[in-house]
Amino acid sequence: MSGDYCRGCGSVLQTHDPSQPGYIPETVLLQKKRTVCQRCYQIIHYGKAGSIQPSSDKIRQSIKKAADLSELVILVVDFLDLTGTVGVWKDVLPDKPYVLAVNKIDLLPARTTLEEVVDYVRKYLGDHGLYPPREIILVSSLTGFGVDKLSRRIEALTPRGARVALFGATNVGKSSLIKRILTAEGVSVSPTVSKFPGTTLGLSHWSILEGRNTLIDTPGLNPGDRVGDRVCPTCGSKLATARLERKLWGLKSGKGLIMGGLFGVENRSEGERVVLAFAPGGMVFHRTDRAKVGELLTSQPDWLGPLCKGCLGKVQWIHTEVELAPGQDIAVAGLGWISLRGEPAIFGLTLPEGIRWEIRPALVGKKE
Repeated sequence: MSGDYCRGCGSVLQTHDPSQPGYIPETVLLQKKRTVCQRCYQIIHYGKAGSIQPSSDKIRQSIKKAADLSELVILVVDFLDLTGTVGVWKDVLPDKPYVLAVNKIDLLPARTTLEEVVDYVRKYLGDHGLYPPREIILVSSLTGFGVDKLSRRIEALTPRGARVALFGATNVGKSSLIKRILTAEGVSVSPTVSKFPGTTLGLSHWSILEGRNTLIDTPGLNPGDRVGDRVCPTCGSKLATARLERKLWGLKSGKGLIMGGLFGVENRSEGERVVLAFAPGGMVFHRTDRAKVGELLTSQPDWLGPLCKGCLGKVQWIHTEVELAPGQDIAVAGLGWISLRGEPAIFGLTLPEGIRWEIRPALVGKKE
């Protein structure tokens, strides 16, 4: 056993059980060849995530512990997936001052201003039962945008020596954000960063602002109702992206659109309707007859979607009908959204059972 913890994922290092978090071969530990566990080493060098994951109860215990230790919380959400990364915190976020960091803002379409996003997110938080943050900061862990501002706000909002907890759902980019902060300060050691959901397994402590404060990284909270939460790590990594695909579609009456083999929409209105579809880069869009939407989603030809046969075998499809007004989105947690332009519409939807979805004001573009 060891009292040390993995600098990559936060797990306590141990040498007795390879199937548990923090395992490291005893010879490697004694020789101090590295400071990351075997799982992190395989993620970094071989792109293999394995199946080690803490239970939901342990994750929530870690979040509570970090909150108890801290004077300020940084809650990270995904600009591309507000539906899947905001609402889950309604009953989990501690009653403590927090700053909201909206990550992946580098993917914001050029015509949408930063001020529009901040106003939208502030209202979205209230609509989903979260109390107002001290501040909303738009960041990109990929480009570094907003990271300096976030560091300066941490310094302004906390006394010297205070701890700051970093929260977020899995795959929102918490570890990448920490790496950006540390790199800006000239620190070479950082958390393990990968596209695999749930890379961080335990609490890890990072000195920031030249030793002024301590940032506590926590395991990502798994909402359980995003597309990526219901699939294996390899399939989940395919849904994580550094690009946003955006396409304009005209759907005539009786026609449908499939996104990534995971979501189908059918135009049940009289006349053509125009939709703008947003999804992870590389996602397959397929326009087809309305009658073929359910058939293709059920049969899942190889060219249609990113999921393996094992994950597809677990999907149960649901069908529903919605009325959508111009300037509204249909957003599917962990996948993307479509936005209606022009005239009101009646759409048929097909999507996996248990996946969160919502109708909301348009995130980008005209709201009415």
